[in-house]
Amino acid sequence: MSEKLANDAVVDRAIASIKGLRVDGGEVFLRDGQSTTVEVRDGAVENAITRGERGIGVRVLLGGRVGFAYSSDLSPAGIEECVEAARDIASVTEPDPDVSIATKKIESPDLQLYEDGIDGRTVTERTNVALAVERAARNVDPRISGFRKTTYGDGTMTTIVATTADVRGTYRETYFSVGTSAVATAGEERQIGYHGEAKRRFARVDPEAVGRRSAELAVGKLGAQPFKTQTLPIVLDPYMGMALLGALVPLFSADSVIKGKSLFAGKVQQRVASERVTIIDDARTPGALRTAPFDGEGVATTTRTLVDKGVLVGYLSSLKTAKKMEQPPTGNARRGSYATPSRIGAANFHLAPGATAPETLVNGLDRSLRITSLLNLHTVDPISGEFSLGATGDYLEKGERKYPVQGITIAGNLTTLLASIAGVANDLVFGSSGLGSPTFVISELSIGGV
Repeated sequence: MSEKLANDAVVDRAIASIKGLRVDGGEVFLRDGQSTTVEVRDGAVENAITRGERGIGVRVLLGGRVGFAYSSDLSPAGIEECVEAARDIASVTEPDPDVSIATKKIESPDLQLYEDGIDGRTVTERTNVALAVERAARNVDPRISGFRKTTYGDGTMTTIVATTADVRGTYRETYFSVGTSAVATAGEERQIGYHGEAKRRFARVDPEAVGRRSAELAVGKLGAQPFKTQTLPIVLDPYMGMALLGALVPLFSADSVIKGKSLFAGKVQQRVASERVTIIDDARTPGALRTAPFDGEGVATTTRTLVDKGVLVGYLSSLKTAKKMEQPPTGNARRGSYATPSRIGAANFHLAPGATAPETLVNGLDRSLRITSLLNLHTVDPISGEFSLGATGDYLEKGERKYPVQGITIAGNLTTLLASIAGVANDLVFGSSGLGSPTFVISELSIGGV
């Protein structure tokens, strides 16, 4: 029977194995996670699933080459095999003078990422949260006829990163999430509204709010009308703002910049947006979903302003891209799993809030379109900035909703869009994706309709 090693012993063994080889150095990433998911539909439990994930990813440097291997076999023999596989891969990959490992010692401050007691929570307690979401949705409007699926999930993870340069860090985290897709029916018409949220603390998950917003989105689409092609101010609430900001994240990746795949390449200290736009990436916000003391390479995370009042300040980088650009790393090498190498990603990326209430911002517009869904955001061209997105929305006059619209497209260029942000409200919200946004207004955008 294979010897079962504790997490720290696994990492110690892997680091010792790397040091025992004739290589230039290496890195070990361990992830140990457990999660539970409960799915209900129309008041009945459909699934209750518990999963576990435990393994290591090993990166070995050899003569300017890098090899990566991973394994869930954490016996002494399995660890040795994984390390040797990474070494063998490094011997045949192309050399890259910019690959490196973390060498600067890191600290692990208490960032309020973990809540005790998750293991003692029963399946019944978890199920009751999902059922409360559906009850809240049905209470909004009698036209809520059912649900596609309502899901509650929670989990706990331990992450350890260590390098042969004696860098080592560890942290534990928990998350709690719930989401639903409510179905609204009126005659032969059916509309769906999805909403979900995730938090670090169980008590901060609000099933009433999730159910209510899902139902309101679904009901709000009933009776949608065609809309004439025109140019109007566009209103994005925090959740639609997050959706758009998600399409902007790749533009800040130093890897994309280096490869010429970002319209922000070469524009540091240049104006790229309205002066009302300040964009921040903050992996140090206590208790936030993407907060962590260090990234997937063992580099300390940071709080960084990327756009300051419309002016581009900098990019998100890894060790490799930082070396290429001759700048300090920003701690943005993110890892989704031990089985995948790190890649540049954002952390609590958000548009900084303004000082105006959202109602004041919107009520001051004679005519506007409030977007309620955006489709095909992945088609935004990161180099040219061109986009054409399917959308639904609400037509507003002086902030008052007149009727919902469907079958429209919004089109333009990200450069023009960012320059046209005319107002930013004070209602900053962070969503389950880890992105954050307040309500904001784009002064005008082309709307394609009938």
